[in-house]
Amino acid sequence: MKVATKLGGAFGVQGAILVGVLIYHVGVTREAVSTSYELLAISSRVFAGTAEQLQLIAQLDENASKYAVTRDRGYLEKFRLICDEFDAALHHLETVSLSEEETARLVALVEAWDRFRPLADELPAIVHAPSSVGSASLLALLGQHLDTLHALTRSLGDASQEAMLARLERSASAARAAERLSWIAAAAALLLSVLISALIIRSISDSLARLKRGTHEIAEGNFRYRLDTSRNDEFAQVARHFNTMTERLAELDGMKRDFISKVSHDLKTPLASMQETVNILLDEVPGTLTEQQRNLLLLNKQAGERLSAMVAKLLELSRIEAGALAPEFGLHRLDLLVRHAVEQIEPAAAERRVRITTTFEDPAILLECDAERIRRVLDNLLENAIKFSPEGGGVAVTTQYAATRPDRVPEERWRALRRPDPESGVVLITVADRGPGVPDEEKERIFERFYQTRAGRAVHGRGVGLGLTICRENVAAHGGALWVEDRPGGGSIFCMLLPRALRVPDAAIRAAHNRYEEALSHAG
Repeated sequence: MKVATKLGGAFGVQGAILVGVLIYHVGVTREAVSTSYELLAISSRVFAGTAEQLQLIAQLDENASKYAVTRDRGYLEKFRLICDEFDAALHHLETVSLSEEETARLVALVEAWDRFRPLADELPAIVHAPSSVGSASLLALLGQHLDTLHALTRSLGDASQEAMLARLERSASAARAAERLSWIAAAAALLLSVLISALIIRSISDSLARLKRGTHEIAEGNFRYRLDTSRNDEFAQVARHFNTMTERLAELDGMKRDFISKVSHDLKTPLASMQETVNILLDEVPGTLTEQQRNLLLLNKQAGERLSAMVAKLLELSRIEAGALAPEFGLHRLDLLVRHAVEQIEPAAAERRVRITTTFEDPAILLECDAERIRRVLDNLLENAIKFSPEGGGVAVTTQYAATRPDRVPEERWRALRRPDPESGVVLITVADRGPGVPDEEKERIFERFYQTRAGRAVHGRGVGLGLTICRENVAAHGGALWVEDRPGGGSIFCMLLPRALRVPDAAIRAAHNRYEEALSHAG
């Protein structure tokens, strides 16, 4: 059975369960919303029948007592306003839908209020009555009516609260039932999900493991690896396509190796013959040359040297990409590597009147590297810097040792380092020029094969666009990083960050180098 069919059937059952639970929960939600509205109405009645009404009755008692003592008409006016407010509240309650018990208690409260209201209207006469005994008895009667109103109001509030609690209990019962069903549905869905996951994992884990192993083998260059195609599902189709791909990759890899082998013989030999012939002619072995003939031959010689350099770079890149040029690590003094590269390029710099300066933060640095490949990187970077620098300009080469990430190194470049030991040091080598610079959108593209900036295409004696690609490949083979950034004031700074650096006292460099060579000889 296909994986898609298994997934469709399993998730179809799970979907049906979830749809059923969803329909049930929609009904429960609607009922909960209706209950919320009912509870809101009941809550309004409770508030009106308890807190507000009880507060009004307390204010009636307070203002009546104060008026009886002070005979201040301000208290009388407040007493009458509160009476009107209480009367309006009762009329409002009569318009609300109430339960039978609430209605009965509201009727009793209204009757008590009707008995109290005429007595409340006679409050001024009671207070100003000539007989203090009669006035006191009438005030006592007024207080008894207020106590009755207070008791009936609290009774109405209790009835409203009981109605609310009854409705809450019905809602809670429905919620508990919904919760039980939800737990049952969740448990069933979880169990089904576990079963589905187990079946899917069991069905595809072996195929994925084989596919993972196959991609790893291909990444390592083993194009003879093949996947099992005996199953009757999508993974078998993927395996068949994978095997076809590896066959084609093996063919292309063989063609590439054959191309490298042929080109190394078919291009180098005739180029060497052409250059030798030009040199013989320039040495005037066949006869004397005119000035025009000599100039033409010199141009031909320069073109041949450029072509030879292009072929050499193309072959070097092909060998690197084919994995035929693994770095040979050894301990080398960093300052000697840099000085050697500078000395090799100084004649070309002198022709353009470009001055090269070197700054070593600490000369006592050993670098574990392939010296020849690092020198080629430095040669390419210095050659480009001189080529793009204006006549009379300057190129600055600096080295810096660090145990932690230097401030000028971007975080992503630091993370890209492959350090054999997290505690080991690194070295940052920079080559800065005063050329036209590299636009931001081209700062990564210049390291692609055959890519050249507009400024690079306009430079006399430009190459084929492989130098920086080879530089990055060589630096990557050492676990390092290579990038370009803008130089303040104009120009570019090419930054090479390499791991496996060791800072030692100058006197100990030779001893450390000897110990390293001795260890290598014992290992051999």
